[in-house]
Amino acid sequence: MIALLGIGALEFAVPDSSADSHVATPATGAGAARCQGRARRSGQGHVSFSFSCGEQEDVTGFVVQANRALRSVEDPSFAFACERSTPRSFDCGDIHSGAGPEGSGVATVSEPLCRRGAHLVLRVTPTLNFEPQALTPFTLKGPC
Repeated sequence: MIALLGIGALEFAVPDSSADSHVATPATGAGAARCQGRARRSGQGHVSFSFSCGEQEDVTGFVVQANRALRSVEDPSFAFACERSTPRSFDCGDIHSGAGPEGSGVATVSEPLCRRGAHLVLRVTPTLNFEPQALTPFTLKGPC
């Protein structure tokens, strides 16, 4: 099971509008996959996100955390089923063992999405190839 990081680490101000991720390396060592992704507004109160950790790796699950309450997280491609873990996080797992190199979802949050000084931040902790060790989380800023 993927250990959830403290939500308190997410309570920080984020500079304006980058929707790209901060790249992170896995906790398992050098030479392994690096994860990166994007987040963008996809409608009123909806933020779509996607990420990959290299073409050689299959994303088989992930935990998505936010710096504020998430109403829901769903995967429109139906590759991942997401269940609420806390008011600010969802745990998503591969539901048909047809995992691919990309993870994705749509998070629903309350508006305004881009509050002054409190932009939405998503923190993703992926699981690759059904391995029990979690990778280092990475941050998707945006979409403000």
